[in-house]
Amino acid sequence: MQQQINLYLDEFKVQKDPITAEFMGKTLIAALIVMLTITGWDLNKRRQLGNELAALRVTLTEETRKTDELDEQLARRSENTELTERLQAAEARYAAGLQIREFLSESKLGNVEGFSEYFKDLSRASIDGLAITAFQFTDGGERATMSGQVRDSAIVPRYVKNIENGQSPLRYKTFSPSISRGEVESQLFSFVLSTTSE
Repeated sequence: MQQQINLYLDEFKVQKDPITAEFMGKTLIAALIVMLTITGWDLNKRRQLGNELAALRVTLTEETRKTDELDEQLARRSENTELTERLQAAEARYAAGLQIREFLSESKLGNVEGFSEYFKDLSRASIDGLAITAFQFTDGGERATMSGQVRDSAIVPRYVKNIENGQSPLRYKTFSPSISRGEVESQLFSFVLSTTSE
C-alpha cells in the first residue's frame, strides 16, 4: 500500500512579497505620468492667464491714456465760457423738450386731424325737412351733440342712417336721439342727437 504525502503544505511554501520591484516601478511610473499631466495642465493654464493678464494690462494702459486725453479736453473746454454757455443752453432746450414730450404723452389730444370730415358727412346726410340749428364736438370729437328741427319725426332715424354711411369717425358712433314737440299745434319737432363711442 502506497501513501502520498504532500510536503507542499501552505506553511512550507515560500512566501511571496506583495510589493515587488516591478510593481513599485509601475506604480511610480503611473504616479509620475499623473503628476506630469497635472503640471502640464497647470502650466498651460498659467500661460493662458498670463496672456490674458498682459492683454488686460495693454487695454488698461490704452483706456487710461484715452481718459487722460478726455480730462485734458474737458479742462480746456471748461475754460471756454462761450462753449459752456452753449452747452448749458443746449441742456436747457433738451430739458424743455423732455417736459413737452412728457406732457404730450400724458395728455389726451383727441382729434388732431380736424373736423372737416365731420362737417362733410353732416352735409351729405342732409334730408329735406330737417335743419340742424346747433352742434358741439367735445373730447376731441369723441362726443358729438347736434340739435335742430324737423317736420316729421320719422326723418331723424333716416338722417342718423345717412351719417352712419359717411366717411368720418361719426360713422362709428351710436346715436341717442331725443325728439319732442314744443306745442301741439306746431308742425315742427325739435330733436337732439348725442353720440357715444361703440
